[in-house]
Amino acid sequence: MKATFKLSLLCVSILALTACDSDDTDTSGLESQIAALETKNSELTASNTTLKETNSNLVSDNTSLQEKAVSYINTFEEQCTEAGFKFDYVDPNAPVTEISMLPNYMAAAEESDCLACHTYEEPIKVPHQDFGSTCANCHDNPHSDDKPVVPGNPTDPSFPQPQPSESLVDGKTGASGSFYYTPGSYLNADYLASRLNGSIHNFEWAQPTEDNPGVNSLEAACQLNDRQHIKQMFPTDGKNYILSGFSNQMGAKLISTTNKFIDETTNKPVETPNIATFGYGMKKNGNDYNVSMNIGKNNTCYNAIMNGEARFSYYEYDPMLSGKQERNKGARILAKIDYTKTALKGVDWVTEVPGLGAGENFTPDQVNWTQVGACSLVFKVESIIPLG
Repeated sequence: MKATFKLSLLCVSILALTACDSDDTDTSGLESQIAALETKNSELTASNTTLKETNSNLVSDNTSLQEKAVSYINTFEEQCTEAGFKFDYVDPNAPVTEISMLPNYMAAAEESDCLACHTYEEPIKVPHQDFGSTCANCHDNPHSDDKPVVPGNPTDPSFPQPQPSESLVDGKTGASGSFYYTPGSYLNADYLASRLNGSIHNFEWAQPTEDNPGVNSLEAACQLNDRQHIKQMFPTDGKNYILSGFSNQMGAKLISTTNKFIDETTNKPVETPNIATFGYGMKKNGNDYNVSMNIGKNNTCYNAIMNGEARFSYYEYDPMLSGKQERNKGARILAKIDYTKTALKGVDWVTEVPGLGAGENFTPDQVNWTQVGACSLVFKVESIIPLG
């Protein structure tokens, strides 16, 4: 537009100059056109300057908006979206439906080797050494081809509840005089089993290992397996990190037994409580419920076998809730040892002590504790009572 205007102005000027000697030529029209064109050129120049300033402002505003948008990013998913890798976050603890569980149970029931699904590789944490692929030596198969049990109402009792008087506690069952914690207690056996056997799964950015050097860029992190299960933002400090998965039990599991011994000073029998923390589970067998656990030879194993009973406590605590009955959840389990299903193992923790294996209904006086190295304990649940 500028070039055309300048050419027009040049032509008009030439015409004006060539006609300046002619008496009958009126140049006022040309002069008016030149003035108008000069005014238009000034307007276009000013408009172009304004456009440049507007574009500069838009670029500055866009940069500010982008910086502000980036400042609002607080999850790994948002980090990756900004970097051009789009995916949706998937909660690793999302409820599993009954239908989706069934194929896994069916497949597991058909496998004779547990290691077909469960491995010793990261992120699985194994609390003992590898005894080989014969998992049944230490563990019962938790899977079956039965339809998974749908947990019931947590507070709907599966066992008759003790009814102590308001003024006295029930020393025999351990039930409190008032059922203050009943609304927060898992009295339904199926629901309690789902909590005892369940886990909380989580993922975190961890230091690299010898087998996994990790990644140091957001682009690489956004393409890792299980990327959809972590909310924590990837550290952009240039260091290498791995995406590490781990599982924890939902609550604390305690087992209480009684120590019985003769006091050396008074020569009288003494009984003291023995409290221990173990990761036991609970499973329904026919019409009964069993609590089972595998432990080394210790006071808990000895007391359970010799006394024939134990009391279990399961406790979940949420510090973010204000109501006492909401932030305290769980139950207490009263159980007796099942000598037929229980197995005592040798010092190798694998081989069953002759006469003391699963399926052999032994008695406490038959146990030679010098031969015992580990215990696979099975208890029959007698009652489930509230916290408190």
